[in-house]
Amino acid sequence: MKKINKYILWLLPVFGLFACEDEMGVYNSPENRLNFIYEPFTMADTVIPRTFVYDVETRVFDTVWLEVETMGYVEDHERSFALEQVKKGEGEQAVVGKHYIAFDDPLVADYYKIPAGKNTVRFPIILKRDPSLKQQEVTLCVQIGHNENFIPGYEKYQKKIIRVADILMQPKYWDFYASYYFAGKYGKVKHQFMIDATADLGIKMNDDFFYSLVGNPNSVDMGMTDYWFYFFTRKLA
Repeated sequence: MKKINKYILWLLPVFGLFACEDEMGVYNSPENRLNFIYEPFTMADTVIPRTFVYDVETRVFDTVWLEVETMGYVEDHERSFALEQVKKGEGEQAVVGKHYIAFDDPLVADYYKIPAGKNTVRFPIILKRDPSLKQQEVTLCVQIGHNENFIPGYEKYQKKIIRVADILMQPKYWDFYASYYFAGKYGKVKHQFMIDATADLGIKMNDDFFYSLVGNPNSVDMGMTDYWFYFFTRKLA
């Protein structure tokens, strides 16, 4: 019996190896491919909301930082990669030059390169504060394109969706965890109330605020979520 158990324990890692290989597949292509990197605890199609509503009127640009990772050999020279906009959904789509700076614009093009000896890079998407954003949200769906250095990698890691506006939007991290621990169901009236309630504290009820509390569901600060729950309850009363 002990001998059988010994063989079972020895074979478990082997079974695990085959299980992983069956799920992910083995990359053995000579081509260099590219994938987006997604944040922990998010799905690949998670929408990134970004609004100018918290900013002074003189701020006309905002930056969303994305990250990509290569599949293939690491090279000893830098390699540019291509991005493209694709239509997503039926709503208003972002317009290049109006709502964001073109991916081939010299202002940003130099950022869209994998450095020599590296297989990852963070790069900016520059958003523009067009007056139309005070009336509606627009969608910018960014997809990895083809060029002489890279082609797209795994299909489910090829798109990033950014929602842009100059009106109140549900913060990315006002999600299930924020609703459960202190904020409740999202609503724009409630959101505006929370903004007004914290205005004299210099706090913005934006993505950064909610991320600081529930960005990592495995380490939620119960003391702080309780504090804000009672803070807003008192303000409401």
